Amino acid sequence: MLGAGPMSVRVTDAIIHLANRYKRPIAMIPSRRQVDANHLGGGYVNKWSTEAFSKYVRSKDAGGFVLLSRDHSGPWQLIKHRGGVPLSHQEAMNEVKESLEIDIQAGFDLIHIDPSQGLEMGRSSSQVEDDILDLLEFCQGRETRPVEYEIGADEQSQIPDYVGVAEDSLLRVLSRVAKSGLRSPLFYVLQTGTKVMETRNIGSFDSTLPVQGMLPSTVQLPEILRMCRKHGVFLKEHNADYLSDEALSWHPRLGIHAANVAPEFGVVETREIMKIATELKAQKFLDAFSEAALAGGKWEKWLVPNSNATDEDKVHISGHYHFSDIDLEGEFAKLSELASKKSLDYDGRVRKSVESSINRYLLAFGYRKGISQ
Repeated sequence: MLGAGPMSVRVTDAIIHLANRYKRPIAMIPSRRQVDANHLGGGYVNKWSTEAFSKYVRSKDAGGFVLLSRDHSGPWQLIKHRGGVPLSHQEAMNEVKESLEIDIQAGFDLIHIDPSQGLEMGRSSSQVEDDILDLLEFCQGRETRPVEYEIGADEQSQIPDYVGVAEDSLLRVLSRVAKSGLRSPLFYVLQTGTKVMETRNIGSFDSTLPVQGMLPSTVQLPEILRMCRKHGVFLKEHNADYLSDEALSWHPRLGIHAANVAPEFGVVETREIMKIATELKAQKFLDAFSEAALAGGKWEKWLVPNSNATDEDKVHISGHYHFSDIDLEGEFAKLSELASKKSLDYDGRVRKSVESSINRYLLAFGYRKGISQ
């Protein structure tokens, strides 16, 4: 199953369209930065609140094939400081519970419980496991319909997790879940050797040469999958962006159950918009859009050390964060108007590029088998 990030309205529409085209589920995986509860400030994607986002997706998803799936919900995942002072553990837990309660009320199908940011805030591994149990109990106690859960941290790594370490952690959580009478999580997030930086995947999964001292992913992953099957959970891979077609084709062969892709779709949309603007010689738009992206600084966390990224690269990386900027609304409208005057199908071209990017993953994962004619 593909987990696809709703990086924009167009990406959201494309996910819905393709899920209904193939008549197979796609998980829509908004982070809290992209979409959040209205009283917590909403998100940068179309300024959507959780409530409005859920209503929009459900109204367009005629066949009911889209799964609303919250990505990375845990203390300190969104807010680490308030007024320059770090949030206490209790404050961080209360804040995320407010968000989770709205997710459940809005009808989310899958929730990723990820308290791993606590490790950076002084929490021990054992205390992070306490937080997993606390949040699972909180969510399951507020369900009005069944919700599935995903646990595990997304600490991007170039190499797969050690099976023994991953199994020990999983067993501790599952044992406590059983003793508490809670339902077990459906997915376990583990590292498969994928890591996204800039606009490429630098992990070992797509490398012909393994990281020094490590077995190739194709050797380690079967062991990880056997461990998951043994304990009744599905493997969830994060950061599958930019993997080659060959690497993607190995996912169903190996038996990986689900994979998340997000920033790539935003980069694809940004590149196509800038390409069209360049063809139309819309320099004012290019200047305004680039200035907003560069000043926003969202590209910084994606750069490799000693990066050679150009300003244009940085705009490609971070442009999608600014699609809904109020200051750019007029520039986007003028670009669309100019394209129309030049008989250029602006929206159609951008939409096609986004759908093509998403479809590459769907075809590699075998979605063609369920396509409707």
